[in-house]
Amino acid sequence: MKFNITAIRQHQASRLLTRDFLETGKNILGDGLKLCQRAKAHNSQHPETAFVVVEKKAIKQKINGVWTTQIVNVAKMHDAAQCGNAHLCPHCASYKAATLRDWSDNAFVPAAKAKNLCIGLLTLTAKHRRDCDWSLHVANFYSALAVFNVAMRRSFLKIGSLGRVQCMESPVGSNGIHVHIHDFFTYAPSSDLDEFQKIVLKHWKAALKKFGLSCNSHGVDIKPEGKFDIGYIAKEMAAYDTKDKSKSDLKNLFQLLDASAKGDKQAGDDWLRAAKAIQGRDRWNVGQLAKKLGIPCPSDWKKPEGVEKTVDPRRLIIEYPQPQHMIATSPSNPRAGLAFILRAARNEAARPGTTQRMVLRMCDETIKAEVELIKFKHAKTLAKLIKSSFTAEEKEKLCAKIHSHCTFAIAEYRATTYSYMHPAPKPAPQAQEDYSDLIPGQELDFS
Repeated sequence: MKFNITAIRQHQASRLLTRDFLETGKNILGDGLKLCQRAKAHNSQHPETAFVVVEKKAIKQKINGVWTTQIVNVAKMHDAAQCGNAHLCPHCASYKAATLRDWSDNAFVPAAKAKNLCIGLLTLTAKHRRDCDWSLHVANFYSALAVFNVAMRRSFLKIGSLGRVQCMESPVGSNGIHVHIHDFFTYAPSSDLDEFQKIVLKHWKAALKKFGLSCNSHGVDIKPEGKFDIGYIAKEMAAYDTKDKSKSDLKNLFQLLDASAKGDKQAGDDWLRAAKAIQGRDRWNVGQLAKKLGIPCPSDWKKPEGVEKTVDPRRLIIEYPQPQHMIATSPSNPRAGLAFILRAARNEAARPGTTQRMVLRMCDETIKAEVELIKFKHAKTLAKLIKSSFTAEEKEKLCAKIHSHCTFAIAEYRATTYSYMHPAPKPAPQAQEDYSDLIPGQELDFS
């Protein structure tokens, strides 16, 4: 089992977003993932302490073609902030996908069956190219989708549909970003889906044409109930996965992060282009369907009684200073600090103190990286100031000046960082002496 894959992906995404900001000076919507699982939750009762929870969990694994269940230690951050970005953040995507899957199985499907409705899967795609403006392509795609929804309103009502659960996928391949829509839609059992697909294709082509896009006959695909996995669009990775061999070069955004972490610069650039193109758009949208079915929407839905997750009584809670956690998991760290900390936490019971030592080691890695950045910054400054016409004495004088500034900046950074990591204890409040009863039975009047 790849325990650290989510933390590694999240760290790589943070590094890419930080690099892009330093180059462009602009933030991407969704860059809050740089603080996800790092900062404390807004309602935390312990803002100065980071917590890691280690508990045992049953994991199914396929070994040599046979599914086996193993009991393993799983470590995760507790009382930490979550960014909620289901597109870019691996942690929040997994969490939201699990919630949507539970909502689908326990609320959506039973409510649809209670109203004698079937559930179909509608897929909408459009032609795309790598050399186009991805942001403009996605914007035009969504504009066409809005026109399509208006044009199809009566057609959906005719088949008895109450609404749709919409999912947006955005894998990237040799032809650029392949943004497309998967919809769960409800329909009456007596509906003619073949005829309905012809109507959908007609309106979809017309909507795309208005915004300079197009599709062929494969631009629309409808699968009736029983011909697809009802949990397809709610799988943790599957909402970006594809099973079509003809699209085997497509990679979801998390797979791009994997490749980027291994040194693939093109994968990192593609991830940033895709992130800028889809920023601010929901990955899943239920619309008015939940209200019409008389069920809560996924964000308000809670598991029925008796289905709540049980807390492992043997779980281990590890704590250490929150400032050290922030430094250890900084995007400046060339190593995935959070992944190393969680790996150490899984071995805490066997080797007490492992987690704290790993946190401090990751802090050292971050400090080393920041010091190198300070040196690089001053080296660039020196390269700009020095001129070929300078004499050897002038060059030596300038180098000494820049070196002095660099040494001071490094010392100041180290002092500030260490004081943040190891804050001085707050002085104990002094007791206030009470002079109210200095002379018993007499008030002192100083007017």
